[in-house]
Amino acid sequence: MGLDISAYSKLVLAPDAKRDEDGYLEDWQNFREFNDSDDFPGRLDGIEPGVPYHLSGDNIDFRAGSYSSYNAWRDQLAQMAGYPLTKYIGPDGEAEGYDAGAWAASEGPFFEQIQFTDSDGNIGPIISSKLSKDYAEYAGKAEQIGGNFWLLYQEWQRAFTLAADDGVVIFG
Repeated sequence: MGLDISAYSKLVLAPDAKRDEDGYLEDWQNFREFNDSDDFPGRLDGIEPGVPYHLSGDNIDFRAGSYSSYNAWRDQLAQMAGYPLTKYIGPDGEAEGYDAGAWAASEGPFFEQIQFTDSDGNIGPIISSKLSKDYAEYAGKAEQIGGNFWLLYQEWQRAFTLAADDGVVIFG
C-alpha cells in the first residue's frame, strides 16, 4: 500500500454529466467529483465540491511512496523549509519532527501539503498555485539535498504546477 498521486489541469464544470441509477458518474474515467475535507478546510478552493468536472486537460500520475516513506519525505521537506524540530504525541508515544513544527504553524512554505492527509484528499487550483510557487522558490535547496528527495520533489512540483491551471491534485 502507498500513496498514489494524480494531478489534472483545465478541469471544466460538467453539472449535466450522466449518472447511473445509483447516482454514480457513468463515465468515471473522464468525469470526477471532488470533496473538501472537514479536517483540512480550504484545500479544495477553486473547485466546487460535489459537482462533476470533465477531466479535459493534461494529467500526470506518480507514486509518492509508502505512507511511512511519504511521511518521512514530508518531514524532510519541512526541515528544508525551515520549520523547527517540534515534539508531539504520536501513536507510539512522544516523538519529534520538523513536520510537527509545520503542524503548529498556521502558514508557511509547503504548509498546506505538510499539514494535510497522507492518504485521501484533494487540493484545488488556488492552493496548488501557492504550493507551485513554494516548490519553485525552494528548488535549489531541494536539488542540493539530491537523491530520492530531489526526484520526488520534482514530481510534486510538476503536480502542483499542473493543478494550478484550473486543476486538482488527488491524494489516493
